[in-house]
Amino acid sequence: SFERNNDMASWLAQYMGEPIERAGALFEPQDMRYYNGILPDDIPARVFMAVDPAFGGGDFTAAPVCYQYDDGSVYIPDVVYDDGDKRVTQPLLVEKMVKHSVQAVQFEANKSTTGYKDDVERLLRERGVRIHITTKTAPNNVAKEMRIYDKAPEIREFYFLEDGKRSKEYSRFMQNVFSFKLTGKNKHDDSVDSLAQAVDMIRNTNGIITVAKRWF
Repeated sequence: SFERNNDMASWLAQYMGEPIERAGALFEPQDMRYYNGILPDDIPARVFMAVDPAFGGGDFTAAPVCYQYDDGSVYIPDVVYDDGDKRVTQPLLVEKMVKHSVQAVQFEANKSTTGYKDDVERLLRERGVRIHITTKTAPNNVAKEMRIYDKAPEIREFYFLEDGKRSKEYSRFMQNVFSFKLTGKNKHDDSVDSLAQAVDMIRNTNGIITVAKRWF
């Protein structure tokens, strides 16, 4: 009801212990796009994931599963959003990749996450699954808030599951999206960081995407 009434600030303050300034929120519920959980009939041109990895300790591993269609629309039917350590989050990522037949994955890279990505690749090999996996280092000459602000219009064009169709994990992911603010300090920004990375993957897709029948 807080989301439907565009009052996520009250929800975060009263129930999550994370008061935020209403004026500072970058993403408001009424500005986002939603769908009822039924994906378009067309075969997606690409299914991909953008992963913001973490090792627990209060930080969340965040990864939206993105279905991109020929008309440019992007639907997000599933997410990973968990603050467990890598023994918890790496198998979660692999399960989502296999479940959705993900074709491409990008990990945000830094000195501490190289091994994290390698372990995910190992788990996939053990299951006989091959996925195109890349890493990309976030630019250090642009503040994270400004990078997210730059991609906010495209994030608002994504289709998210509507209220009532979400898992508990998906709901926490969306609460984190609505709590992100440009001014002041964000306790967690993992969900919006992963969505910004998904936009980056779309922007940097080269060539023409063609749809092919999957033989697995």
